[in-house]
Amino acid sequence: RELVDRLHREKLRDAKATVNTKPPEPQPHLQLYGRDYYARKKATIEAAYRDLKLCQRLVEESERKPVPRDRKGPLSLNARTRAKEVERIMKENHKLLDNLDKIQSAMKTQDVLDHDRERQRYVILGSHTKRLAGEYDGELLHMWETDITAAEARRMDIEARQQRLMSSVNGSLLRKRPTTAPS
Repeated sequence: RELVDRLHREKLRDAKATVNTKPPEPQPHLQLYGRDYYARKKATIEAAYRDLKLCQRLVEESERKPVPRDRKGPLSLNARTRAKEVERIMKENHKLLDNLDKIQSAMKTQDVLDHDRERQRYVILGSHTKRLAGEYDGELLHMWETDITAAEARRMDIEARQQRLMSSVNGSLLRKRPTTAPS
């Protein structure tokens, strides 16, 4: 029984399809010029015929003699009015263009850049993990240098103001001091 089963399995494994499932062989002898040869030929002939007719009409139009006008006087009764209106519109357009040329921008580029640097500063200071990872080391160093420079400039400005104030106070005290000593 075991031998029969083994033989049966081998026969099943080696079995091949008996139905032909391949696509049919091409048979070009049945189609002389292709499937849509006649439709393409007809479309080409019609397009050539339309092109020929168009060329004939263009030649006729170019050879046609211009017809002179019999009119005497202006072409339109309100031509002057329309010309004045066009001139007025042109003047207004030039005024608008001049005004646009005089307008300055509402935002200065330096202000926008300063605002962006300030915003980036808050982003850097708010990002704890990136600062600890060292991704903002260059920016942080630059920020600290900027802060130190600004603090030093403020300190020097304050000292200069104090010096001016002290010199003006000392000068006013010296001027108000009596020349004679009190007895």
